[in-house]
Amino acid sequence: MKSKDAKTKRRELALGMLGKTIGGRYQIVRHLGGGGFSQTYLAADQHLPGKPHCVVKLLKPKVDDPDSLQAARRLFDREAQVLYTLGSHEQIPRLYAHFEEHEEFYLVQEFVEGSLLSREIKANRGFDEAYTIELLKNMLATLEFVHQQQVIHRDIKPSNLIRRKEDQQIVLIDFGAVKQIGTSQITETFDHQTSFTIAIGSSGYMPNEQIAGRPRFSSDVYAVGIVGIQALTSVSPSHLPEDPRTGELRWRDRVSVSPELADVLDTMVRYDFRQRYQTASEALAALETISPSPNHSVVILPPTPKDNLDGHTAWLERGNDLFQQERYRAAVDCYDKVVQGQPNDYLAWFKRGIALDNLKQYAEAAESYDKVLELNPEDYLAWFKRGRALDHIEQYNEAIACYDKVISLQPDNYWAWHDRGCTLESAERYEEAVESYTRAVNLKPDFKLAIQSRKRLLSQLKQVNQLYGLQHYEEAIASCDAAIRTNPKDPLAWLMRGMAMENLGEHQSAVASYSQVVKLQPDDHLAWFKLGAVLETINRQTEAIACYNRVLKIQPDNFWAWHDRGRVLETLEKFEAALTSYDKAVQLKHDFAAAIEGRQRTLNCLKAEHSVSRAVAPSEC
Repeated sequence: MKSKDAKTKRRELALGMLGKTIGGRYQIVRHLGGGGFSQTYLAADQHLPGKPHCVVKLLKPKVDDPDSLQAARRLFDREAQVLYTLGSHEQIPRLYAHFEEHEEFYLVQEFVEGSLLSREIKANRGFDEAYTIELLKNMLATLEFVHQQQVIHRDIKPSNLIRRKEDQQIVLIDFGAVKQIGTSQITETFDHQTSFTIAIGSSGYMPNEQIAGRPRFSSDVYAVGIVGIQALTSVSPSHLPEDPRTGELRWRDRVSVSPELADVLDTMVRYDFRQRYQTASEALAALETISPSPNHSVVILPPTPKDNLDGHTAWLERGNDLFQQERYRAAVDCYDKVVQGQPNDYLAWFKRGIALDNLKQYAEAAESYDKVLELNPEDYLAWFKRGRALDHIEQYNEAIACYDKVISLQPDNYWAWHDRGCTLESAERYEEAVESYTRAVNLKPDFKLAIQSRKRLLSQLKQVNQLYGLQHYEEAIASCDAAIRTNPKDPLAWLMRGMAMENLGEHQSAVASYSQVVKLQPDDHLAWFKLGAVLETINRQTEAIACYNRVLKIQPDNFWAWHDRGRVLETLEKFEAALTSYDKAVQLKHDFAAAIEGRQRTLNCLKAEHSVSRAVAPSEC
């Protein structure tokens, strides 16, 4: 009944839009379709001659607070920029405009006249091999461009592919990333403390990593492969059985096809994304090697006995629909029906676990992932999700073991290293947590969340040396200040504070910190040296010389102090004293190039001073 009410509301909304003018120029002509978060309309552009048709997509965020709306607005602008760039390809609709009205977002795109590929497939009982190869190449060539722009489509399916009337080319529409704007879970990169976001896509065309909110380029390759299998067999992906041991789709018994094409399709739709073609370019290259043979004409074979498969599939599809609507409790009930009849359906167990995650029922979610791992022990994503669920219920050691398993399967999985660090931190194993965060940063140097996590933990632990070494100077200062509040006579805290201040260019504060060190420890040669260097930087040369003199009183053989003292004296044009300092530095270190050069400069200046002709001006010294 609720579903019917929702459909009624959408229909009323659609009818209410007819005849309206949006953005001051786009008059709504016809409702084309839509779901809970968006509606698509055919419109006429009133500002152009002939009032040409265009497509208007209305996106209404399910948010009710200013911060979330602002986040949705930034996301909308960002995705519009992506669509604008992609529209430069001839088989992707151009973006004409994007704007906001009454806290609703609108995209205006090129209208593509043609027929949906879903209708084309439905009207036939399977296409021949030549047609399928050409279809795959057509899709992949466009997708290759999309991936080159570092974009993942996320919602490739027959109803998002249009056979354009004018040239019969396949046009790719409805990029899934835009759907994020309409969800109630508005998040922006690194503003959240989880490595997963809401899954966007369509059931049957999404591989497991995309279901878990971690789409990759190979996720799009998977969807294209599914469309190819559907074109060959005319079977909906939800009706294709899976091998209970491996999770791979079983479709070859539905149609007679060349081994070469079958192998390519199987590689495209591998359960484990690592075993697929990683990009559209790789898949396209594999297809280019296939030449359809007349000996491999397509023959549709009789369907295999389904027993109770239809009922099982119906519950699974219903659960997926409810999941997409974020009705997770109802989705779990449907998945329960699936696994009662098919206890080895690992995908139903997986989706059940994710739905329970969203309900914050983490113990039950972990049990679902356990079932997945019984069926497929090498599923890294199930280990990952199980680890997160166990972390939520404070079973830290078991959670860490899960992350260790992920890392054994994928040593370069920087998210696993980061989340392992979070769990180690919760378990109060702080040094190991820092190491785990560091591994994540080493694998991905621009991984902001791992950088922030490590910085935060080091600050809490008052690990000033590490913060300083990692150039987190502000955090190092904050840690020093906390230590000084506890013990105002801590010379190391004052010293590190001065060094951090110096690196931030806060020279007066650095002088104050170093002065505290030498007040507490008058024989600290390093503090006198650092103080002298900062005083020299801010042109307090006389005081700087006094500091270097204190260093030399403590360490007479410090050649760097002799050199730096000579440099300041040279600046003050006290060449005789400067020469003495440089000479001492060279005596202590015979190959000290900087001191040798300084000595030569001062000799030249002394000669110039005593030259009757004054051939060299003092300014040149």
